[in-house]
Amino acid sequence: MIRALALAACLLTVCITASSAFIRHWGNGVGCEGWPDCYRAGRPSEAAPGPGAGAGASAGRSALDAAVATIANVPSAEAPPPVRIARALHRMSATLAGVLVLLVVVFGWSSMGAGARVAAAVALADTVFLSWLGRYTPHDLPLVTLGNLVGGLLLAAALAWIAAARSGRGVAPGARGVAVAALVLVGLLAWGGTMIGARHAIDACATPLCASGARFDAAALDPTRAAVAVDAAAARGLHVAHRLAGMLLAIAVALLALRLRAARPVVAAWLALLVAAQLLLGVGTALGTQPLLTTTLHNAVAALLAVALAAVAGSATAAAAPRRSSG
Repeated sequence: MIRALALAACLLTVCITASSAFIRHWGNGVGCEGWPDCYRAGRPSEAAPGPGAGAGASAGRSALDAAVATIANVPSAEAPPPVRIARALHRMSATLAGVLVLLVVVFGWSSMGAGARVAAAVALADTVFLSWLGRYTPHDLPLVTLGNLVGGLLLAAALAWIAAARSGRGVAPGARGVAVAALVLVGLLAWGGTMIGARHAIDACATPLCASGARFDAAALDPTRAAVAVDAAAARGLHVAHRLAGMLLAIAVALLALRLRAARPVVAAWLALLVAAQLLLGVGTALGTQPLLTTTLHNAVAALLAVALAAVAGSATAAAAPRRSSG
């Protein structure tokens, strides 16, 4: 029963991640009519208004303010039905997920092993944190968006860990370290992806390599810096760093799949499929092919990948330490 509750809460968390991504990216102009010109025209800029440039800077700031108001759920006749549905789905999923996490912790704690108890404590603390952070969402600081995204991924992973630890189906303990390392990479990719969106740079790199003219700018990765656009070279640098991290993740998942292919071939296949889908969605977003859809799915698949990796790590824990009960 506890495993079923954990799985349900996990799936709801994935739904929260996807709906939140859809609302956020729509509010930031991703997939607007006339892409990418409409997206570029609305870039918020740090430049102070001045002769000849004031109108552009003001328009950029106005676009950001309008996006914040939209995401904040201020009544607006301009919000299309899909956005209204996403808002309702987000609220409902968040409420149900919070209730289920509480039930898992209260009724499952006594029968959990040490690893599952740590995951349960993380899930409960993370749920409280996300509820608190919701009071400040949306915000023009990328740190708030990053906290929501990484917090959601962590919650989904913790719930998947609990469910896997209670499944009674273990994997080779050696897989746990690789799975945890891959989870860390998912978190780093979430950071990079958040900053690409915050720097209004989703359209900056439509070529396979994107190395020409790229410049790494540490300040562009600073989540405490307001959500403003960076120059083209820094925007390309964000994409290059993100792609390199994505390659490392693909390598880690490939190594994990090789370890699992004999004992858990279905799990190995799912891991390979998820990481391949994530790479293809990233390419689709960079090319501007239905960017709102691909960015939303990119976030959703990231959550599913975190779930799968955490499930592998939780299963490895279960193999090392049998469950206390079958509750």
